[in-house]
Amino acid sequence: MATPPRRNTITLRDGARATLRPIAPEDKPLLAASFERLSEESRYRRFLTAKSELSAAELAYLVDVDHSDHEAIVAIDPTSGEMLGVARYVRLRDDPEIAEVAVTVADDWQGRGLGRALLDRLTYRARREGVRRFSALVQGENQASLRLLEGVGDTRRQSDTGAVELVIELPPERGMGARLGEALRAAAAGSLVPAQTVAHRVAVGVGSAPRAPVRPPLPIRAIVVGVNGSDTAGDAVSAALGLAPVLQAALHIVSAHGALREPADADEALTAATAAAQAKGLEAVAHTRRGEVSRALIAVAEEQDADLVIVGGEPVERTSGGFSGSVADRVSHRAPCSVLIVRRG
Repeated sequence: MATPPRRNTITLRDGARATLRPIAPEDKPLLAASFERLSEESRYRRFLTAKSELSAAELAYLVDVDHSDHEAIVAIDPTSGEMLGVARYVRLRDDPEIAEVAVTVADDWQGRGLGRALLDRLTYRARREGVRRFSALVQGENQASLRLLEGVGDTRRQSDTGAVELVIELPPERGMGARLGEALRAAAAGSLVPAQTVAHRVAVGVGSAPRAPVRPPLPIRAIVVGVNGSDTAGDAVSAALGLAPVLQAALHIVSAHGALREPADADEALTAATAAAQAKGLEAVAHTRRGEVSRALIAVAEEQDADLVIVGGEPVERTSGGFSGSVADRVSHRAPCSVLIVRRG
């Protein structure tokens, strides 16, 4: 574990003072209270969740960091002792020079330079730990967002999600630099709407299923479920058949075929699942796609404007190039809606 930086008290542009220091395990009550004080708009914009509080497991993950692969700098009001904000990065496993980044500031302290100060300190820590670039995913549906990204950093559109990954090089020596500053101002103003944030790694860190970006709570009107003839996919179909009538939701069943799966096998699994739906008096729309299961599920979910995707908790998805990770993991990170992973008991 790396040695965390020392605390430092700064003066903001309006004369207010704040103490910056690394987060610590004993900060759980402060972090919980600061989350609850956020407005619904700020909470959703930064965490993409409508929840009103963080669970004990989530709090543990957020405060128990190693200060190297996972770092968090907090701002404390030296007078009241309240937590005013936090800047955090989580290093990517497949590229140790890139880390996902997020900054959160209490509503009544926004627009005073605190977010910039937190990001500046976080950038310093990142450079010392070998991070060279910060990464964030932003929604790229409209041209205004895309124009705003021009010149801020390198961008890569993810064809399966429609999101745009923004990668910003860290200044080599000191400070956060103009590009990070511009991205921070855009995010604070709501001009760049995140598609994923570091908060989505919380679910992975506490051992539950990783969550896809979600919208504020809405009725579930369309459900997509994948089938491939396996027992775990059968569990997912059973869950979908149970939920669809209760929620009065349309049901879409997806089966995929490709280099490692024959079309006839995909059709057989699809026929069995739709027959099971009809036996329960449900109307199900069948979709057969060529390609990987995860991509097929995501594509149908996008086309049908689905509110929920249900998948079985299978260990891995084999593609023509070898093992590429679990279907559940890939779908939960990239689906345009909520994801329910059904695991075997």
